[in-house]
Amino acid sequence: MRFVISILIILLSFSSCQRENENENKSVKDELVVPKNEEVTGELGEAKIVYRVPTPIEFFMFYRNAGGYYNPGLLLNTSNASKYLSMKEKALAFGMYASDLAYSAVFSQNQQTISYFETGKLLAEELGFAEGYGEELMQRFKNNLNNVDSLYHLSADSYWNVFKFLEDQDRTTLLSYITVAGWIESLYLAYNAKDVHEVGALMSCLADQRYVIENLNAYLSEMHKNEMDKDEVFIMVRKLNAYYAELYDNPDDVIMTKTEFDSIKSLVDRSRALLVKGS
Repeated sequence: MRFVISILIILLSFSSCQRENENENKSVKDELVVPKNEEVTGELGEAKIVYRVPTPIEFFMFYRNAGGYYNPGLLLNTSNASKYLSMKEKALAFGMYASDLAYSAVFSQNQQTISYFETGKLLAEELGFAEGYGEELMQRFKNNLNNVDSLYHLSADSYWNVFKFLEDQDRTTLLSYITVAGWIESLYLAYNAKDVHEVGALMSCLADQRYVIENLNAYLSEMHKNEMDKDEVFIMVRKLNAYYAELYDNPDDVIMTKTEFDSIKSLVDRSRALLVKGS
């Protein structure tokens, strides 16, 4: 299966989310509203299948523009990278650190951006895909620390390099772990933002993550159907998919209730805690 980022569909997703935000005058008292993110395409035999999955840099660009802010207290500690020992743990760590890198880059946190890139680079070497995520790219990061647009593109490039390498090597299990961990880390940072439930643009986009989890769950079910009930990482996705599916039962003028927000946030927090080593 091929696993390719589709920029056109990503832009359509963000446009849809922005249109929803423009219409949010019809808020209801218990309603919470939020962002959408990116998508990925896959090929299976002769058929081409499209799956929406998150790429952290796109998510956080919208998060910032929708009123989100930077909270360094939520980020992973880079000194704990050595605590991830197995290949699976390293892949999960890489996904989370890649999300933290994107978060820091979007908010022009220069030192943090470099720190997370260096941590990701070490994990990439240990995972065997350092090519395209090495010294040259690090130097480009350092040379563009004061240019948010350049950091945006460099972060996207570094993430894409990993995707491309792993898909070419048919290492779909590692790719899946990285994708899931990066998405959960991104959700964790967004759901734990201060007063996030009071910012309509952020809330409508969090609700739109139902489409991402729906398609990510479909992708994993296709690629890892024999592991979906056994692997705790894939079980996380299945549970989150079930929680998000409840949003479809809401009236048209209710995107996400406070109860639904609290339930999903709690599950995101628990899922993230299971992925993290150290404090």
